[in-house]
Amino acid sequence: MKEKCVIKRSCSFYISDMHFATMLMPFIKKQVENKINVTTFLENNYSNNIELVLARMKLQEEQKKQILNINWKENKNNKYSNIDKLLKNNILKGKENVIIINGKKEYLEIINDMVRKFLDKNSKKYEDTTIFIMDFYEVGTFNENITEILNKHEFIFNTSGEHKIEDVFERNISEAKVN
Repeated sequence: MKEKCVIKRSCSFYISDMHFATMLMPFIKKQVENKINVTTFLENNYSNNIELVLARMKLQEEQKKQILNINWKENKNNKYSNIDKLLKNNILKGKENVIIINGKKEYLEIINDMVRKFLDKNSKKYEDTTIFIMDFYEVGTFNENITEILNKHEFIFNTSGEHKIEDVFERNISEAKVN
């Protein structure tokens, strides 16, 4: 019997474009090594930052090439259109997939809504598929209560990797506090 599509959600917070690239690179390296598909929806262009971080890392040239083949450019031309097409072409059935979404709160909400609608519409097609959605928030661009963001996710991603939110924050209070 086929299992339904498994969707895991993670959030992360970064202070600058270079912090985003630096924090993300060990994770991306691991995904490339494990042949896990990575799809990005980025409001801004991170190509230069990724290249700078890669230049300072000791990686085989093939690994660098695979990382650079991930789309690190902004999705402005097709910001809200062609999302279905991109997902259809990039999500690998029966495999693990990572979707990285980075931008302002409005961009994150729109892309997440479109991803959710796509997955709802294609749920049978992606049985036995794992999709890990990672939302990256720039600290200076959201004025929301952090609890609202944390409540929409199962995990938090930071420079030390992925953690259950409960291991980092207390949830049973009106304001999230770092443990």
